[in-house]
Amino acid sequence: MSRNVLTQKTASVILMMSRKVTSKRHERRIEKLEGYGKKLMELRGDRSRREVSDAVNISISALTMYESEERMPRDSIKIALANYFGVSVEWLFFTK
Repeated sequence: MSRNVLTQKTASVILMMSRKVTSKRHERRIEKLEGYGKKLMELRGDRSRREVSDAVNISISALTMYESEERMPRDSIKIALANYFGVSVEWLFFTK
């Protein structure tokens, strides 16, 4: 039984450490971006990509491409994202 407890504690520590690493990676990615991708990542905060993509009815990969500025969303998705985050389309996509 003590082996199970040790394993559970170890798993808990590993999970906690991976969250810190993921958070630091997220912060580094935000620092590299300048436009709408940075704003999207900052607005998303601790929400998962799945949560946001489900709410605006897009795929996770599409949201990832918008955040990395590999792709610009079409107008209807710009509106959905701005509404979801409670900001204007103009601010989110067209101001620096």
